[in-house]
Amino acid sequence: MQKTKQKVQRIAAVFLTAMALMLLAACSGASNDNTSGTEQTGEAQADTGNGNTSDNGAAGSGTLVIALSQDIDTLDTHGTTAISTESVMVNLQSYLLKRDNEGTLHPHLAESYEALDDTTWSFTLRDNILFHNGDPLTAEDVKFSLERVAHDNKLVQHANFKSILEVNVLDPLNFEIITDGPDPALPYRLAREAAGIFPKNYIEENGWDAFQQHPVGSGPYEFVEWLKGDRMTMKKFDDYFEGDVSEWDTVVFRTIMETSTRVAELMTGGVHVASSIPPTDLDRVNNNDGTSVIKSDTTTVRMLYVNQNEQFKTSDPRVVQAIDYAIDNQVLSDIFANGEGTPTRTRPVPGTFGFDESLYDTYRYDPERARELLAEAGYNNNLEITLTSSQGRSYADSDTAQVIAGMLEEVGIKVNLDLLEASNYVSVRTNGENKELLFTGWNNTLFDASHALGHFHSTYQPAAFGYSNPRVDELLDAAAVNMDPDSRAEQYKEIQQIVAEEMPYIYLYQDVSFMGMSDSLDYEPRIDQMFHVDEIKSK
Repeated sequence: MQKTKQKVQRIAAVFLTAMALMLLAACSGASNDNTSGTEQTGEAQADTGNGNTSDNGAAGSGTLVIALSQDIDTLDTHGTTAISTESVMVNLQSYLLKRDNEGTLHPHLAESYEALDDTTWSFTLRDNILFHNGDPLTAEDVKFSLERVAHDNKLVQHANFKSILEVNVLDPLNFEIITDGPDPALPYRLAREAAGIFPKNYIEENGWDAFQQHPVGSGPYEFVEWLKGDRMTMKKFDDYFEGDVSEWDTVVFRTIMETSTRVAELMTGGVHVASSIPPTDLDRVNNNDGTSVIKSDTTTVRMLYVNQNEQFKTSDPRVVQAIDYAIDNQVLSDIFANGEGTPTRTRPVPGTFGFDESLYDTYRYDPERARELLAEAGYNNNLEITLTSSQGRSYADSDTAQVIAGMLEEVGIKVNLDLLEASNYVSVRTNGENKELLFTGWNNTLFDASHALGHFHSTYQPAAFGYSNPRVDELLDAAAVNMDPDSRAEQYKEIQQIVAEEMPYIYLYQDVSFMGMSDSLDYEPRIDQMFHVDEIKSK
């Protein structure tokens, strides 16, 4: 075991040194401003200049500037699953229900709701809710929005709302959502991406193209301008139904994809908040006068797909167990999450309905046991497998795959690394073309175990997994329609216990997010990675 640890430490040192050198080179040539921003004109430019705020982004000017690593991809939230888009649009759109940072649901547009029977949910809206164009938000807008995404299978978010048969409008403030069968997760769906309510009259009069040019919602901020690839600007909506909830008159979401530029903008006062700070930059930001790094857990779990189809060596459970025992989850967290990631043997995380706490903050690392299992399976330093990973699609993706390969090789498994650029990787993953192992990470913004565990049904991508357990199928099918929360939670916990042993996924760790922030702000980043601007306060 000591020899393995030393090998892993050598691998880690190589990667961390390489990252540091790349960072130094990037910073030496980086400008302190975002030149693309200075080339734009219009209201956003007039409000913020180059986005520069003196005194390390000190608050109090009425304008908050947030730097994102990705731009939004559409203003129609039915047409995307990107968290980067929803994290901005939550300020423009409002939902029937809203989660707090612990994942607990609360009424939002809805004043109250209840399940009348297994397929009928009754809702009452708050009175006097206005869209940004002055139109009242009524049950007709809810019907228009939810039935659109539920019935149009061409929309990206259709699969998450297709259980909705219809919305029955009783009067302007009261309506019923009718589902095609029991759907205990419906309240969770109504608080997640794509559940924002659209203005029916505005869109029917002007069309979706006009909406894409100037979106209208009922959130605390209204649209000013979107300069694609550069920035989204919003201003406070004076007639927001919850009142004056935010101190910021204007919020600017700047797109700064280059990490070194994003960090430099934070450190020199160009932005108040900068998302996605890599571990290699944490000390720089923390040691800079006026800026700090804030860590937040996420719902994303890093893991390996395991293809258990018979043509692959991972069809042998002893091989799969050996791979699990060979991987030091904590070392991976130390290298790629600054030691802040939490090793886990399940995908649901704290705050998720059905979460099994006994499988969290634990892992099995025993290279000697791994070697014993390989010998039992008939392999004596002659097992060869393929590990597929993206390269450059997410932070340190290919580096993580290489460290995992090093751990497996230490117990006698030869690993062929298949490192793919983003589009090829997504094609392989989506079409189930992976071989023995595929490195990935999935989030769960539904905060319901159904979303995290549905992959274990025998009908889900059989070519990619080859996993089938009749008991798991039975439990998944039963939990999907179980309106009793207590027994439903137990069904999901039983599934987690089964798959923790049979390992269609080998879980690594719950990922974290590092955010850079001006010391003039008081803010606790959310686990769902949404930027609710009203939660960001000045000290």
